[in-house]
Amino acid sequence: MNPILEDSVWLRKGISVLWDNTTLTELLSKGRSISLREFFGLSEQGWPEESTPFINESTLLVTGLDAALDALDSEESENWSKQVMFQRIIDFQAWAEGQYALVFWMGNENRWNEHLDENRYTWRCDGKGRGKEIELGNGIWNGAQLSVRHIENQGKWIGLYLDRIS
Repeated sequence: MNPILEDSVWLRKGISVLWDNTTLTELLSKGRSISLREFFGLSEQGWPEESTPFINESTLLVTGLDAALDALDSEESENWSKQVMFQRIIDFQAWAEGQYALVFWMGNENRWNEHLDENRYTWRCDGKGRGKEIELGNGIWNGAQLSVRHIENQGKWIGLYLDRIS
């Protein structure tokens, strides 16, 4: 397991998943989140900096990834995360050049499973794929789970962070 991340670098660069309500409230007091639909729209526009609603000029907080995954059956969710979602994340990373953070709000930490023995993260589906697990870590980080770090705040696990997808 990688060292725990206890500072705020995840708010300035990288690709993270956040599930802690207190941290979300703090972020939203400084700016706004965008929907997954808005995220896709910004991607299609080439990430226009002047109209991208960054929190503290560095964090793009995206909501709705969990709802999108739940709208599909488990096989479709996994394929979509690997083919469609991953490409948008890579596009953001290439544009951001380490200067901005991409944070996905996925409000239920109990749906994440960490498989330490296999260095992978799965997401337990709800909706159409209820109860099935998909390889979401592989979808959003493209197999870079070996480099994913726990984000902690005052000893509480609040999310997952990856500095960069290689």
